[in-house]
Amino acid sequence: MFLKLRNLFNKHFKENFLLYFICIVSLMIGISGGAITIRILDDGQKKELIDFLDSFFRILNEGDINSFTLLKQSILNNLQTVAFVWFAGIIVIGMPVLLGILILRGFIIGFTVGFLIEAVGFKGFLFALFTILPQNIFVIPGLIIISVIGIRFSLVIIKNRFKNQVRRQTFINLLTQYTISITMVSILILIGSFIEAYISPIFMRLISGYIY
Repeated sequence: MFLKLRNLFNKHFKENFLLYFICIVSLMIGISGGAITIRILDDGQKKELIDFLDSFFRILNEGDINSFTLLKQSILNNLQTVAFVWFAGIIVIGMPVLLGILILRGFIIGFTVGFLIEAVGFKGFLFALFTILPQNIFVIPGLIIISVIGIRFSLVIIKNRFKNQVRRQTFINLLTQYTISITMVSILILIGSFIEAYISPIFMRLISGYIY
């Protein structure tokens, strides 16, 4: 079963190598943009962010983290993103929208990591490494894969429309396959939600004690 899935993905990756390249570059552009934005903030804006970070670490050290509540929120946020990607894939302008999602997600990661490093140096890097990276090991690849699937679906629909080959039954079949593929890959993203809720908070507490 695992070997079959791996072979299917390898085939999918080879057939869509260019789309994967574009999606990864879009994500990297977002990460770079987020990191650069930290550099251009003025001193007042940086101070506000550092004050917020201080408050966050105080709350983290003094209070308990409700992992179940965090899990529900994380799943909700990620499922909303998945649903948006799914919807973007079935509209004509799906490709720029999906690339925009990747750029935005990359920007958030780049800005967060850049800010932590700017605020507390190497300790901030450690905090980002152990609290942001673990869930994104699953979330980011999952998001890239479903974005590629969405772009591919959008391109197929556009191509078939130009050829006048989109019949109702054909579209339903394509949409069903598309939805199943998105749903299967979303499992990766949901794994990331569980890590964010139950694993990352453990590292947060350990490293926050080291920072503050």
